[in-house]
Amino acid sequence: MKFDELFEQRSLVASKLKDCIRDKGYTKVSFSTKSDISRPTLDKLLNGRIDNKRSFDRHLQKILKLLNMSVDDLMLYHSAPAKAVMATVFSQNAPMEHEMSENAKKQYSLLLDVIDLCAIYY
Repeated sequence: MKFDELFEQRSLVASKLKDCIRDKGYTKVSFSTKSDISRPTLDKLLNGRIDNKRSFDRHLQKILKLLNMSVDDLMLYHSAPAKAVMATVFSQNAPMEHEMSENAKKQYSLLLDVIDLCAIYY
């Protein structure tokens, strides 16, 4: 496929980009920073909603260069199989006299902050 044809296939390109970026371990924020593409523009690219061909081409060239991929590599890209994830469920039925250590309280607070940030950005 030729680079000039990608704009017409931007929904498919968006899907392939999402998979590739995720599989390479980037978050939207880290990829945006590394590629020097604003977060809103990256979101438009990843959702197939960018409507300016010139902007699409310019940003896609940056992305392909950063990922060290050709157009064909991108279009033939298949997402890596999902890793099996073991879920752990915690309950609040700990013994009444149980109290978290200060270190555990700090870590729990940090975890809640990370979850809040994820809710904002994803």
